[in-house]
Amino acid sequence: MTTRRLLLATALSTALLLSGCGSIADDGGGAAAGEAPPGVTDTAITIGATLPLTGTAAVAGQGLEAGLRIAADEINAAGGINGRQVELVLLDDAFAPDRVVTNVRRLVSQEGVYALVAPAGSQGLPGTWSFIAENGTPVWGPVSPGDPELDEVYLLSATRKSQIQVAIDYYAAQGFTDIGVIRQNNDLGVSMTAALTDQMPEHPEMRIVAEQETQTGSTDVSSAVNNIIAANPQAVLLATDNTQVGLILQGLRNRGVTVPVFADQGGAGTGGPSAIGPAGAAAEGLIGGMQVDTVSTDNPDVEHWRGLAQQYSGEQGTSGFSLQTYSSLRAFAELVQRMGDDMGYANFQAVAEGLREDPISLGAIPDIECGPLPGGHTCVNQAGLAIVRGGQWQILQAFQAPS
Repeated sequence: MTTRRLLLATALSTALLLSGCGSIADDGGGAAAGEAPPGVTDTAITIGATLPLTGTAAVAGQGLEAGLRIAADEINAAGGINGRQVELVLLDDAFAPDRVVTNVRRLVSQEGVYALVAPAGSQGLPGTWSFIAENGTPVWGPVSPGDPELDEVYLLSATRKSQIQVAIDYYAAQGFTDIGVIRQNNDLGVSMTAALTDQMPEHPEMRIVAEQETQTGSTDVSSAVNNIIAANPQAVLLATDNTQVGLILQGLRNRGVTVPVFADQGGAGTGGPSAIGPAGAAAEGLIGGMQVDTVSTDNPDVEHWRGLAQQYSGEQGTSGFSLQTYSSLRAFAELVQRMGDDMGYANFQAVAEGLREDPISLGAIPDIECGPLPGGHTCVNQAGLAIVRGGQWQILQAFQAPS
């Protein structure tokens, strides 16, 4: 397990300014009334994340790490958040659910972070929710879990379920009726099942002709591919990690099956090479969900990030995962700025739930519009679609909510 504590301060082009530090108060959440919340001093704010920096999802994890580093670098070079420099504590979970749980506990109990920002691990994070609720620690922008409907958890991008629902709507609009499904035996598969349950009734002409399951972390997808081919679907939906997406594409294309194949942003690595690189020519026609606009070349906010990402010295700086976590940390900084001097968790929740009236607009992602529970902590429900053509990602469908 790797720990990286980062105090970043290099070049910036966008200001996040900066009132002087004031008092630190808390009247709820993880600190008793009047006590300072953890992870905040007059000069620094410490945030953390658990990421798959090694293991089968390491390419995605490197991109997620890159986005956090790039954003923290930019924020700190502009003077920090209300004068406080951002310190990052990043822990490697190797894409293992039990290590996700261990890391979250360590970040809160030992590292004393103020908040978790963009932690990954949709399989492991649900096992931390009761601990998070007990401690009151904000979890801002976790990567693709379902919404646990907790005061502490805020989803900043379309869930995996929502992305699949948008893909089902797209397939229906194209006239596809026979759909094949491959899902992993984990939370990814649970999201697929939920999406099918909710969205297929919207399109009664559609039917599932084959539904296959793969094992988490396995590179053997041959049985699933064979059974899908035997069912002769007109289109395929995937809910697997990016390694299996690449292998499934190769298995289908090598057998002459060229039907459309969809995977969510995590599985497809939309806008980047994490799935299409290993898949090679077999990636042609892959449709990827978009939680963030990783593809446009005429969006100034995307181009701003891309310019910073191209200067990043680590791995996967320009991947879609990088833009996702970059946006999450930038949004967190904007939220904390709006909190002013009161850094208490009760104020964090109050300001966050007020975003429905005054959204955070970053340009590269749909506006962040959190509101009160129930339902209000899914702050974004729109997803876009992109497609691989000629080895390059292109916009296929603009951001929209499921029908």
